[in-house]
Amino acid sequence: MKILLIFKKNHLCTTGQYILRVLERKNEVYILSDKKDFRKIYEFEPHLILAIDDGSHYILDINYHPKIIWIIDSHTSFMCDIVMAKSFDLIFVAQKEYVEKFKKVNKNTYWLPLACDPEWHGKQNLEKIYDIAFIGQTGKGWRKKLLLNLKRDFPNSFISSGDCKDIGKIYSQAKIVVNYNVNNDINMRVFEALCSGSLLMTNKIKNNGFEELFEDKKHLVVYDGTYKDLRKKIEYYLKNESEREKIAANGRKLALEKHTYKNRVDFILEKILEIQSNKAYFINHSNLYYKFLKLQLFFRFLFWKIIYLRIWILFKEIYTILFFK
Repeated sequence: MKILLIFKKNHLCTTGQYILRVLERKNEVYILSDKKDFRKIYEFEPHLILAIDDGSHYILDINYHPKIIWIIDSHTSFMCDIVMAKSFDLIFVAQKEYVEKFKKVNKNTYWLPLACDPEWHGKQNLEKIYDIAFIGQTGKGWRKKLLLNLKRDFPNSFISSGDCKDIGKIYSQAKIVVNYNVNNDINMRVFEALCSGSLLMTNKIKNNGFEELFEDKKHLVVYDGTYKDLRKKIEYYLKNESEREKIAANGRKLALEKHTYKNRVDFILEKILEIQSNKAYFINHSNLYYKFLKLQLFFRFLFWKIIYLRIWILFKEIYTILFFK
C-alpha cells in the first residue's frame, strides 16, 4: 500500500516517527513535511493520507481521499485543532474527553490513545541505579514545583529533559517513573514508562478514559496530584520492592499486549477499510470553503498563541502559588 504521512520528520522521537517505523515494514511510505503545497500529494498518488499531529496547524485543502488525521494535543490547542479537523475525512483523537466535540464536525471520529514503541521504550536488563526518573521539560507552575521538590528530596534520581533516544534505558534503570500531565491528558510518558518495566506513578486523570485503559495498583500507581501524596507513595514503593515490581510487570505486560504503535496502526487501517466501502463519507469541498477554514484558523491561532496560552500559563502560576502542597 502507498501511504503518505504528514508530519515534521526532523524531530526524532515523535508519534509520527513511531508510526512511520510501523508502516514502513509492509508499505511504501512517503513523508510530506512541507505543508505549504499539498499539490505534491498528486505526484505520489497514495492510497491514503495520514496526518499525525505535530503541533502545527493547517488546512489540507485538496479533495483527495481518504485523508485521515490523528489529533494528539487537543488538551492544549483544541480551538485550532477543531478547525483543522474539518478538512479531513476521518479523525482520531488521543484524548477521549474531546471525542464528542470532534464528532460535532465529523461523525467519523474515534478515540485513539497514544502508545509505546517496544524497540525504543522496552525494558533493558540494567541495574536500577535511580530511585526516580522523569524525562521531559520541567514546565511551569505545579509540575515545575513538584519536580524541583523531587530533585531535592530524592537526589538519587534522573529528572531532566535528557536524550529521547535514551528513554528506554533511563526508565529501565529507575525503580519508579513519575508522571505529571499538563492538562488532564494521557500523555506519551504513561505508555513509555509502562513499556520499560518500571513502576509508573502518575497523577489522577479524570473523565478521559484512564480507567478504561488502566487499573490503579494493578498496572500503575495513581497519586492525587499533590506533592505530599506523591512523596508518601514513592517512599512506600521504594521500601516494598516485591509489590512495586509486581505492579510494574503487570503494566509492562498490558502495554506490550494492547498499547503499542502497531496496535494503533492496526486500528487506524481497520477503520479506513470500514469507511472506504461507503464513498458518501468522502466530501469534496469547494475552494471557497477551504479559504473560509484558513481564515478561521488564522484568527483562532492568533488568539490561542497571543492571548489564550499566556492567560493559561499565568493562571497555572497563580494557582500553584496559592494552593501547592
